[in-house]
Amino acid sequence: MGKKGPRRGSLAFWHRKRALGLLPRVRAWGSDGKSLEGFPGFKVGMTHVVIVDDSDSPTKGQEIVKSVTLVEVPPLFVYSIVGYKNTVYGVKRFIEVPATQVPKQLSLSHTVAKKTKKTLADFEKLLPELSDVRVLACTQPFKVPAIGTKQPDFFEVGLGGKNATEKFASAKELLGKEVPISQVFKEGEFFDAIGVTKGFGWQGVVARFGVALNPHKATKSRRHGGSIGAETPAKVMYTIPRAGQAGFHRRTERMKRIYSISNKPTDYSQNACFPNYGKITNDFIVVEGSLSGPAKRVLFLRKLLYETLVKKPEVKEVIKVVA
Repeated sequence: MGKKGPRRGSLAFWHRKRALGLLPRVRAWGSDGKSLEGFPGFKVGMTHVVIVDDSDSPTKGQEIVKSVTLVEVPPLFVYSIVGYKNTVYGVKRFIEVPATQVPKQLSLSHTVAKKTKKTLADFEKLLPELSDVRVLACTQPFKVPAIGTKQPDFFEVGLGGKNATEKFASAKELLGKEVPISQVFKEGEFFDAIGVTKGFGWQGVVARFGVALNPHKATKSRRHGGSIGAETPAKVMYTIPRAGQAGFHRRTERMKRIYSISNKPTDYSQNACFPNYGKITNDFIVVEGSLSGPAKRVLFLRKLLYETLVKKPEVKEVIKVVA
């Protein structure tokens, strides 16, 4: 046997199919017993900040440069309360009660809850039968001119609480109201960022997996890959790098940290304008490191599934973006 190189392409992301849509699906929620368990935002761009390192690394206590991503987070609108019930076919939606007053920009967008005549009193009577209570919320794109769309994104958000009764009490306070980012997250808090990566369409094995090029005098092509498996059994395993969709995948990045929550974009750009995005007109958060997707892509910021220490970092200097 000759020398073997490392395998090409992580099997943790198999199979590499296109995401169902730009709005990522959230498959699990935490339960911190407080407010909403997540918040949507729009990716703006990146810059650098100088902070005092508070980690247990060799540079602890020293000033270091960190790359950060800005995410615009306009207030979300809580459109309805949704109740779920356990059935023999799994957890199914059982009842939905919409808000009585909805902004006119959103009133024509969602028609599912309009067909119901259920009220909060009806919901409360069914609480003993319910296994979970969530809220249906939506973005308000008319408050974010930079993203260039008027169509709001509707999504369910989990609620903190031990049972359906506690979650319903929290949902009643939020129904028909705008919720700012400061009511859900704090500076220094960690979260999971769920989003859809940049799409690159159909790519070959070299671009998609990084396999080595064939010899220059290969019979057919330099970029078609090597062996695709044994002759017997006559089957191509899923572990073999093959051409296909590259990018536009749903990905979850865990343990991202919020450095600050601000409404002063001029602190990060000379004219509050960012390349490929435009002007920030709402609150925004500054997140450590990079995030999935291009500018203007919607991201979902989910609370961690377990509790961690919240400690606000000490930011010394911001390197402003020049647009």
